[in-house]
Amino acid sequence: MKATHLIVAVALTLSVLLPGGLSAKTNEGLPDKVVAGVLELPPFAMKSSDGRWEGLGINLWRAAADDMNVDFELRTFDSIEAVANAVEKKEIDVLPVAIVAPDRELILDFTNHYYRSGLAIAVRAEKAGHGWWLTAERLVSGQFLAVIGSLILLWGVAGGLVWLFENRRNREMFGEELVKGIGHGIWWAAVTMTTVGYGDKAPKTTGGRVVAVVWMLVSIVVISSFTATITTSLTVSQLSGKVRGQSDLPNVRVGSMAQSWAQNWLRNRGIATLSFINDRDGLQALIDSEIDAFVHDQSILTYLATNQYVARVRVLPE
Repeated sequence: MKATHLIVAVALTLSVLLPGGLSAKTNEGLPDKVVAGVLELPPFAMKSSDGRWEGLGINLWRAAADDMNVDFELRTFDSIEAVANAVEKKEIDVLPVAIVAPDRELILDFTNHYYRSGLAIAVRAEKAGHGWWLTAERLVSGQFLAVIGSLILLWGVAGGLVWLFENRRNREMFGEELVKGIGHGIWWAAVTMTTVGYGDKAPKTTGGRVVAVVWMLVSIVVISSFTATITTSLTVSQLSGKVRGQSDLPNVRVGSMAQSWAQNWLRNRGIATLSFINDRDGLQALIDSEIDAFVHDQSILTYLATNQYVARVRVLPE
């Protein structure tokens, strides 16, 4: 999530309780079986189709336990809150996957982190059938109408100048009364800008031709800028919807996992958030339009969006 130094790098680490914690050097004082608490956080901890735990954090813990010749059991939890309660009650000895945070340093001892990540925003992936409707909305938006109004104003200025020079000496093309004459000038300015160039009207006086040359040069810049602005506006609208970045979060419905780093980050910035027990509940609420954005760890959201929620959830690039 991009902001001015608001990104907090979080590390997913092996975490050990301070009282009687594990040591990589000796097995003295260890229980017969170490209890490792696990919460499904793909791709670091997840269950396979046969119910077996796997993932980066799980595999790393198995390798560490094997290296220390430690027997262990995996105890499953369904929420961060449940894990926190188990830690306080000393029901678990190690967390293969945990986020490093200052408040957790009071009760946990962290190893060196093995992964660094940040927060990201997940939004609904727009359905293809909505494309034309979104385009139509943009074509009648205030921004689009303002651009069209500016173009018409420029046509009026160029057309009026041409008429001033041409209305006496080029009566056949521009020499009618004020309203019709300027109307002919606006028509000439429009076809010149769009490079249609019917050739039905052309300035013959020196002043008119100077205006024409200047207008042609201006038209190149204006039409290029107009095309780029409209294309960008339509593309951003179709791809991003109402949430384009963290600056939009205060104005939409935002969800996050309960007692997570993301939730703390949001609340510290005065952004109201709906709590969910796990990331799947949050993403399903996003798909069902119960919320407009779901803030969570970037690596986890990216994995889920590209593997389990394809074409339904999209992670914003920032």
